[in-house]
Amino acid sequence: MKATGRYFFIINPSANGGRVVKTWQEAEDYLKKQGVQFEFVFSRDAEHVSLLAKEASSQGYTVVGVGGDGTISRIASALKDTKTPFGIIPAGTGNDFARSFNLPKNPIAACRVILQGEIVDVDLGVFNGRSFCNIIGAGLDAKVVNDANRTFKRFSGKFGYFFALLRQLILYRPGLIELEIDGQKHRVKGWLVSVANGKYLGGGMKIASKADPADGLFDVIVVNEMPVLRFLYLFPLVYSGKHISLDVVQMWRGRHIIVRSNEPLLIQADGEIAGTTPFIIEVAAQALSLLVPKGYKETAPVAAKEM
Repeated sequence: MKATGRYFFIINPSANGGRVVKTWQEAEDYLKKQGVQFEFVFSRDAEHVSLLAKEASSQGYTVVGVGGDGTISRIASALKDTKTPFGIIPAGTGNDFARSFNLPKNPIAACRVILQGEIVDVDLGVFNGRSFCNIIGAGLDAKVVNDANRTFKRFSGKFGYFFALLRQLILYRPGLIELEIDGQKHRVKGWLVSVANGKYLGGGMKIASKADPADGLFDVIVVNEMPVLRFLYLFPLVYSGKHISLDVVQMWRGRHIIVRSNEPLLIQADGEIAGTTPFIIEVAAQALSLLVPKGYKETAPVAAKEM
């Protein structure tokens, strides 16, 4: 399905501390100058985002999210299996899902992708009756997301994740985690487990450097127990993805994932707190029709090229 000539923009006015409004104003001015037919709504809350996306999809619009990973996740969930073209203007703190597709943060460049880009069908994850598009994690990363969202992002933007990490390294202790990946069980004692569709989390940490959002598989990353000082020493490697080769990091791939723990662990999905363990995740293959830059298919992994 190709993008339609009618566009519906859903803007989360609280994204990135409210700075999203300036981003939208730039995009709106550009769209008007280009003579684009569009409508837009500022969302009230997460439920309103989902409702707006479903209504716009049913009316044949190309739906565009203007906000951060939480907003994008809610829209993606609402558009699951509809084949509705979905565009993104990254305007949040982290913008990690957009980063996996080289979607530009500049609002005018992002609009050009929406108007002139190509569509790839990418995977979503399904858990506890809802979908996620990027990463779901349990343990340390969820505690960091919780701290960052509640406190640190208010005054330090994406660096809030780093400040929250420093705090949680003092407070948090690794726990026992049981994974079941396509029927194979693994027991680990680790700082965190991330089940990844996309590559990035926390504003650019390349936690799952080999993940392909179009291959029908999740990458499951576990950071094993280690002393705090060693964790801090190795931590910078996550920004390049080189941590994957460390002896304290384990990785598997699978379609059906179950995560259990000896004590309930906080979980986060696409940067929002989403309950506690245990949880079950399944792949919804090629469930989202995403607008990406022209030429993306030529540079993307094999799974995207074969769509």
